[in-house]
Amino acid sequence: MKKKIPLLVHEFIEPFLDRKGKNFLNIDPDKFMIRFIDKDPGSDFYFNVEEFRLDKGFQLLIDWKPLDKQNVANKRMWIAASALDQFLSKWLELLDGYDKVKTVFDDPIVESYSEDFFSEFELIDEDEEQPVTIKQALLIDEHLDSITNRIDTFINDKNELQIIEIKKDIQDLKENLTTQSKKTILKSLTRIWGKIAKQGIPLIKEFLTEAKKQIIKQSVSILLEKGGDII
Repeated sequence: MKKKIPLLVHEFIEPFLDRKGKNFLNIDPDKFMIRFIDKDPGSDFYFNVEEFRLDKGFQLLIDWKPLDKQNVANKRMWIAASALDQFLSKWLELLDGYDKVKTVFDDPIVESYSEDFFSEFELIDEDEEQPVTIKQALLIDEHLDSITNRIDTFINDKNELQIIEIKKDIQDLKENLTTQSKKTILKSLTRIWGKIAKQGIPLIKEFLTEAKKQIIKQSVSILLEKGGDII
C-alpha cells in the first residue's frame, strides 16, 4: 500500500506521524489513499485523502470532519497537494481543542480519580508513544476480562447505565491494546478505573485492589516496569 501512494503525499504527512496515537489513528484506508480517525472511540471525526489527479498541478481530494469550530459537519474538496499540511494541521488543532476544553459532559469526579490513577505511573517521554509489550497487553486483557465477567453482579437501579458504559469502554480498549501507544492505553485504562471508583467502595475492593495484587504478583506494572500502588 505504501508504494501505491505518491511519495510527495507521504512527505507532506510525515511531520505529523509523531502525533499518531496522541490525537488520531491511522486505519485501513479501504478505497481511499489515507484515512485518519479521531482516537476517541465515541467520535466520528476523520480525515481522508481519497485520490489524486494531475490537473493544473498535483491535486488531492480530501474529506474531513469536523469542518471547523463552528460546524461539526464534513467538507469534501480538491486542494493543491502542497496545502495538505495546512488542512491536516487545522484538523488536528480541532482534536486538541476537544481534548482540552471542559464541558458539561465531563464528570469532575471521574476526571479526578482518573488523574490520581494516572499519576501513579511514570511515563518516559521517548517510550510513551511505543506500543505495550505482548506480556503487558495480555495482562491488561486478563484484568479487563475479570471486570467484564463480574461487574454485572453490582448492577442496580441507580448505576445500570454507568455499568453499561464501563463495559463499552472496556471493549473499546481491548480492541485497541495492540494498536495504540502506552500513553493512550494508560489514559483509557485509568479512565475506566475512575468510572469504577465513582461507583463506590464495593467495586473498588472487587476490581481495583485485584489489579494491584496482579501487578505485585507479576512484578511488573500494567503498562510500565514500575511497582507503585494503584490505589
